[in-house]
Amino acid sequence: MANLDKFPPKYPLFTFSDDPSWNPSRRIANPELVGRRPPWAINNLLWLRALQLASDAQLSYYLFIEPDSRVGCKDFDEILLDEFLTRYPNGIACAGSPICWNPSSGGKDFAMKIIEEAWKYQQAADLPMALYASKSPHDCSGAAYYPNGSCMIVQTEAMLKIFGGFAGDIINYSRNITAFDMHIGQCLWNYHGPAAAEHVGWLAKSFSGYGDCLTTQNQRQQMLTNGSKFIAHQFKDNWTP
Repeated sequence: MANLDKFPPKYPLFTFSDDPSWNPSRRIANPELVGRRPPWAINNLLWLRALQLASDAQLSYYLFIEPDSRVGCKDFDEILLDEFLTRYPNGIACAGSPICWNPSSGGKDFAMKIIEEAWKYQQAADLPMALYASKSPHDCSGAAYYPNGSCMIVQTEAMLKIFGGFAGDIINYSRNITAFDMHIGQCLWNYHGPAAAEHVGWLAKSFSGYGDCLTTQNQRQQMLTNGSKFIAHQFKDNWTP
């Protein structure tokens, strides 16, 4: 919270915590009660709590920020929203740091669209799209294209459809789906097939990732201190700009 106190957002900030000393917008039960099996259950639960809060607040879009993210300037949210609305004036389900699993398994047209978007993103963000594969070249069962979990802007209505029914048993829902960001990509493919690529966008001024292969923590720090990014993810210590 010290980072957000130093660089406050322009728009309303909604927080939630089990610790009242943080003065959260909403008090929740200890998220660790969901357990650590599967290992992404806690992250899923926090994502769903955020979606629940966004829905209750009647937000059309919101920027989701995980605790291991940092911001680099005042009004960072306005900068990101301006980028989002300029690139996607008609809206889009989600946009952030793009990831695609198994692009070739989505077929020729889908793979070509992903490569096109990867090049545009690389030119604008000076970063590669994260591309992974887990399927055989003979497996044409589809792909998963989505933004990495933190620092993404999402459309509340679209997320409520993707995570439909979660409020009925939020604990077991958190345990029973895969990691929430990949779940978005899988559901978009199930709903739209190769056209799923039209429902996912990217943000050049935001970074979110997993692991230290594409970026190191020192590089992520530099993103914020040199102004190339206004929000970044994957800080596992107390460093702040």
